Amino acid sequence: MAPGREVRAAAASEVARLFFDRQLSKVEIGSRLGISRFRVARLIEQALDAELVRIEFRDIPEVDRALARAIEERFAIDMCVVAGGDDASNGISRVARLAASVIDELIGRDDVVGIAWGSTLAAVVRELPSRSDPSLAVVQLAGSSVSLDRRRDPGELARSLADRLGARHHPLHAPAFVDDPAVREALVASPDLAATVAAFDRLSLALVGIGAMPSESAAGGESSLLRSGVLADVQIARLRGLGAVGDLVVHTFDRNGRWVAPDLADRAIAVSVDQLRKVPRVVAVAAGPAKATAIHGALATELVRVLVTDAPTAAAVLDVATAER
Repeated sequence: MAPGREVRAAAASEVARLFFDRQLSKVEIGSRLGISRFRVARLIEQALDAELVRIEFRDIPEVDRALARAIEERFAIDMCVVAGGDDASNGISRVARLAASVIDELIGRDDVVGIAWGSTLAAVVRELPSRSDPSLAVVQLAGSSVSLDRRRDPGELARSLADRLGARHHPLHAPAFVDDPAVREALVASPDLAATVAAFDRLSLALVGIGAMPSESAAGGESSLLRSGVLADVQIARLRGLGAVGDLVVHTFDRNGRWVAPDLADRAIAVSVDQLRKVPRVVAVAAGPAKATAIHGALATELVRVLVTDAPTAAAVLDVATAER
């Protein structure tokens, strides 16, 4: 490339970076560089023509607005977004892409974003567009367990989200549960945890999955809480006996949205139900008709304000709601 063309390409590249990456207006760029906004526009056009910048449109799944509206009206939530289509086999990937596009719009400057745990949320984080906004903070909402693999570990997930957003990171280096409420109180007061626990009261948005409690005959379960191994078999059996059908973060509920086993919550190093209730936007992402009863229960708690799911799951949730009447 000739020296003059190299200089023009470098100028076009820098202007394009200011416009697309830094999101400065053409007037702001012109003022910063001492050139007219028309010259800025020509340089941006040159950068595109020379393929110095490539614009990609993300493939967002189609949405089913009728099912979304039915969920919103039945459960009086602020927003439901439903990925269209009849195939539930690849529901998680479609829902993750759709949820990422929704969440990207919901996260604004100075937000304090909490994130729970689970493979669904991990898929959402991978789909989020990158940005660099140090005004944002990401808060880990629950402690972890050595039984969780790296993909589902809440600490890794919170760190990944913070990296994705270019945000400050508030980790929670603690187990999800301890043996005694007094131990919990001592731990959360320690300097290592106190700052993160204090951030629970400043959350402006919380990203959560919805875990499903399996039947007694089922092997395993669609719940990170159960997969974590933090609950003994006798505790899981007790939760089933109390009517638990699912969990939000570490808090279990029945099919009608009533919280069960508050004594378990007293031993949890995690955001509390009362703290979550004060969060303006609690966004739940969940898919799979097998989770229908758990999602129904989660919505009945009146904690979730935004739900992202797919069409087969939304239809199954409405079937459960009809059967409950």
